[in-house]
Amino acid sequence: MDTFKRKFRQHQIRLVVLVLSAAMSGSALTTWLTTEELPLLERLEDIALAMTIAFLTASALLYYTIRVQGEYLKLHLKVDQIANTDDLTGLANRRSFIREGNKRLAMAQTSNTQIGLLLVDIDWFKHVNDTYGHDAGDQTLCHIAHTLRDAAPDTALVSRLGGEEFTVMCEAASPEALGDIAEAMRRQIEAKCFRYKSEIICTTISIGLSMTRDGDTLSTLLSRADKALYDAKSHGRNRFALAA
Repeated sequence: MDTFKRKFRQHQIRLVVLVLSAAMSGSALTTWLTTEELPLLERLEDIALAMTIAFLTASALLYYTIRVQGEYLKLHLKVDQIANTDDLTGLANRRSFIREGNKRLAMAQTSNTQIGLLLVDIDWFKHVNDTYGHDAGDQTLCHIAHTLRDAAPDTALVSRLGGEEFTVMCEAASPEALGDIAEAMRRQIEAKCFRYKSEIICTTISIGLSMTRDGDTLSTLLSRADKALYDAKSHGRNRFALAA
């Protein structure tokens, strides 16, 4: 999104320079050619006046054009944000995860960088909904989302896939480094209970980890993480497991 904004501003700058240059040079040339009978000083004064008028007129038109385009840009960015953001948690949604995840995976393969994927599932989430109600469940999802985002590396892509499943995609030098990230997240979730009305709700998470391999796609990376998540849940939950 920042790249899009930067390109938009660069386009606007080029537009201003091009239009003002064309308007002023065109008015100067036209005035010069149509005032041949006048003395040189008067011709130069007419050219200066014509260039000033052209500058002011073009500036007014450019201001209006850029303002309208700016409004369209805001609308575009708002629509794009809505389309790519999970309404409840504010994280990237599945659509955004797939698009950005594929992009990051392609860049990592080009630069020979390793990427780790953490597939996070809230333990016993149905129990929260059944015990405290669905509004409490929504608050739990938001609590988990914010904690994951705070605990994740700064450049990580943190997303909500749907339901009580989240993903964290980040660079990791080794499986051990990825495990350290997962463990830090697990501990923070375990330690941070939150208040819902008069109740204190505590939750834990299980995490499946996978590291990129040659020829990986986002689908294969996610599939291995899903199998590792199943292993983590099968061995008691509130833990992480690394895909074989």
